[in-house]
Amino acid sequence: MDHEQRRCCIQKAKELGPAYERSLVGCGHCSFAAVIDSLKLEGVLLIPEEAEEKAFSGLVGLTGGFGNMGIGSCGALSGAAFALSLATGVTKEENARDKTSRWLAYRDVKKYIGDKFVERWGALTCREIQIKNFGIALNSRVPERNKELFKIASEKGCGTPEQCTIALAAGWATEGILEIIDRTAAERERIKAELTSERFAHKFWI
Repeated sequence: MDHEQRRCCIQKAKELGPAYERSLVGCGHCSFAAVIDSLKLEGVLLIPEEAEEKAFSGLVGLTGGFGNMGIGSCGALSGAAFALSLATGVTKEENARDKTSRWLAYRDVKKYIGDKFVERWGALTCREIQIKNFGIALNSRVPERNKELFKIASEKGCGTPEQCTIALAAGWATEGILEIIDRTAAERERIKAELTSERFAHKFWI
């Protein structure tokens, strides 16, 4: 995939994020769907379609800070991180054979989405990101507060590809996935070795 195709793929993910939020409603499954569908448009099938439906179902409940409770991880973050981890592709068999393999997924999720959230919002939870975006956190389990939240989000321009949390998460994840899928087997092993070294030197969390 050339540079222009990559740019278009990332931009499409950012556009699909808020579009899916309007039609499917919910940050977790919408960020995931935006990533998966933008990649499919460029011929990248990250997950078989029958498995995609199951994954979508599983992510619905992670919306709104875990079960719409607000206090858990941002749903857009969860959906995007799920897609990234799929791209890293650590299988049950691989992890059983070499348990350091799981650190590849930890590294990729942290680098390509977790660090981006911390840089932009200084937070990973739904409630904290709401406060950063809107100056207030609302309990969207209460119908009146849910309507108020959508109203504030609309007034703040959060339905746009450059402002919507879902859009940004989908774009960052897509960008990361395009890098991950270009990784050679040798590069994968080199990164694993570096991660093992960093962990023992207590550098991973710095």
